[in-house]
Amino acid sequence: MSAATEVRAGLLNADVPPPSDAAARCIQHTVDDLGPADLWTLARGSAMTRDDLAWGAAATPAWERLEQPDSLDEIAAQAIVDEIAERTPCRWGRHHSDAVRAALYRTLADLADVLLEVSEASPTPLAWSTHDDVRRASAVIGGVVHDVLVQNAENPPSSAQPVWHHPSPPATRTAWQWRITNGPAGRASHGCGPFPSALAARHAAECAITALAAGRCSL
Repeated sequence: MSAATEVRAGLLNADVPPPSDAAARCIQHTVDDLGPADLWTLARGSAMTRDDLAWGAAATPAWERLEQPDSLDEIAAQAIVDEIAERTPCRWGRHHSDAVRAALYRTLADLADVLLEVSEASPTPLAWSTHDDVRRASAVIGGVVHDVLVQNAENPPSSAQPVWHHPSPPATRTAWQWRITNGPAGRASHGCGPFPSALAARHAAECAITALAAGRCSL
C-alpha cells in the first residue's frame, strides 16, 4: 500500500495490486477533503516528524504550480518544513498544505501496511525476564535460537522526533527499542525503535518473531 502511495506521488514506477491502489486512493481522497486546521490536527496526532514533512515537501505537486524544479534540493525542502512547523495552519499557503497532505498519504499508508501485516498472524507470546530494567526472551526458529532484547532506546535525531507533541510530553520520558540476534559471535541482528513504552516494544518484538517464524522477513 505504501508503494501504491509512492507510485501515485510519481516517486516510484512499479505495478501494485489493485486492492492496495484502491486503498491508497481512499486515503488520498480522505486527506484531500481536509482543510489546514484538520490537516494539522491529523499530522500532530500521527506524531509526524520533520523527515516526514521533508519527504512531503519534495513529493508535493504544488512545486510544479510554483514553477519550481521537478527535484527540490534539500535546503528548499527544509525551508518549507521550517515554515510548516513555525506557522499556525491559518497562515499556511497552498504549498504548505500540499506538503502536509503528501506526508500524510505515506504515513497513513505505512500504518495500514503495518495493520495488515500484524493481522495476518497473532504475535507469538514470549517468556520475558527482567534484569536492570532490560527485558530478555528467546525463541527457537528453524532450530536456531534467537535472543530478544528490549531496553532503553538511544535518543532519536531531532528530525525523527514529532514536530508537534501530542499530548505535551512529560518532563522526563523514556523510549524503548527491541533487538533480535542469532548465531555465534558476529551474529546477525535487527532492531527497531523508539517506542513510547516497554509494553509497546515487547509487542512489536513478538510481532517480529512471528514474521520471522512465518518466513516473511529475515535478520
